[in-house]
Amino acid sequence: MRLLVTLAGLISAVSCLAQQKAGWKLTFQDEFNGARLDLSKWNPQDPWGRVRNRELQAYVQDAFAVYDGILHIKAEKRAADYDGATRQYTSGMMTTYRKFAQKYGWFEIRCRVPKGNGLWPAFWMLPEPLGWPPEIDVLENLGQDTGVAYFTNHFTGPDGRHASKGSGKVATPGLSADFHTYAAEWTPETIVWYFDGVEKFRSDQGVPQQPMYLLVNLAIGGSWPAPPDETTVWPASFDVDYVRAYAKEQ
Repeated sequence: MRLLVTLAGLISAVSCLAQQKAGWKLTFQDEFNGARLDLSKWNPQDPWGRVRNRELQAYVQDAFAVYDGILHIKAEKRAADYDGATRQYTSGMMTTYRKFAQKYGWFEIRCRVPKGNGLWPAFWMLPEPLGWPPEIDVLENLGQDTGVAYFTNHFTGPDGRHASKGSGKVATPGLSADFHTYAAEWTPETIVWYFDGVEKFRSDQGVPQQPMYLLVNLAIGGSWPAPPDETTVWPASFDVDYVRAYAKEQ
């Protein structure tokens, strides 16, 4: 028993050390070390409660499983009612709406994306109170091409219309094969995106100037991905090791 306690203490100490970031203060974290989704941190639904981007899924609250320190957002080929219609797929969205929002900082996820036509995992940020734009996409991926991660911010352009600035480059051909870290450093002047600690893209256009909350989800189909087909394996899983946010130390 004493050995088990010592090992548990060592694991906890290593975990705390990993969460530290020089020059930054940890403001939000979920290491997913429990047995279920922590509802004190997350809402297991879309705060808008409606279909967007012609997506095919119903967001359901039983799409989340937590074990062995990993959160699994599961997408299945099963019918469920959502936004006034019966949808043929289910999946999950979780957000920190009204539980955590922050203006500027460092926002990071360590995750493994699923592979397959129609799968669209994302880690992103929206303004609180509810509105759009702005939007910061720390990570988006399309399951038909797991060699590309997309880093984008959306904003209102000078003409009053929606505008965006983004890039889709990474350094590995298969993001679904292993876990990787994706982060965005957001300051009043710029947003800088990082993949496994290496800067990949930056934007100084349309930088948000208001608090934003976090969203993690796995969408199915829609206006951007290829549609799911007979090659898509169900259930699919978007696996998340941790989500963390930091604020710059003064």
